[in-house]
Amino acid sequence: MDRVDALVMGRNTLEIVLSFDCDWPYSKPVFVLSNTMTEVPEGLEGKVFLVKGELKNIVADLASQGYNDLYIDGGKTIQSFLNEDLIDELIISTIPVLLGGGIPLFGELDKPLKFRHESAVRYADCIVKNRFVRV
Repeated sequence: MDRVDALVMGRNTLEIVLSFDCDWPYSKPVFVLSNTMTEVPEGLEGKVFLVKGELKNIVADLASQGYNDLYIDGGKTIQSFLNEDLIDELIISTIPVLLGGGIPLFGELDKPLKFRHESAVRYADCIVKNRFVRV
């Protein structure tokens, strides 16, 4: 997270984070994609910002504000960014627990996106973090 300027997530992911019984976990600005939210949840003013529109325009606008390295979070949001070819690095951590549900990480794409495997790190003898970069 040290090299990340800000996070971008969808409304559903925000709601999941808010359901955790903990303090706000992010020290970086969080931009929430939503066409339905009209205000930031109480207490998160200055930490959470609502954005909407075309993803390429949102990314360009954030870049103009100095937010160049974005962490994209949430299944639907990741799918949307991949579909627009707006992701240049993937970090995929595999935890050997089958949930049996949820939102798939990858959805339909207009064309294949090629990534190169850069590294794999094993944690606690069960979690594997793989890093891929866009070719």
